Amino acid sequence: MTARHAASLRAALAWHEPARGKRYSPALKTRIVEYAQSRRSEGAGWVEIAGDIGVGFETLRRWCMAAAPKPSRSMVPVRVVADRAERTMSIVSAGGHRIEGLTLHEAVAVLRALG
Repeated sequence: MTARHAASLRAALAWHEPARGKRYSPALKTRIVEYAQSRRSEGAGWVEIAGDIGVGFETLRRWCMAAAPKPSRSMVPVRVVADRAERTMSIVSAGGHRIEGLTLHEAVAVLRALG
């Protein structure tokens, strides 16, 4: 985004009378959020962007977070498939003895036998 775009937003914000509880128009908020998102994609920080256009950085950040798409929390189908390659494991004793290439069931049987 250009400096001209920031100046345009700064001018639009200047027409708004700052007062607690006085709302900005949805159209102006949308323009500001689009500008901020573009600048963020360029690597600019919230404070820098807020300074460019003359709005509080926390207000700017909050507007942008509210406008961001929310991740879906709905359940999605999952298909569980069997692992075709049987995995093997190794057992190493405290004394350094090593048994390799065991399946999980074989490893469990060995460990049970060893106590």
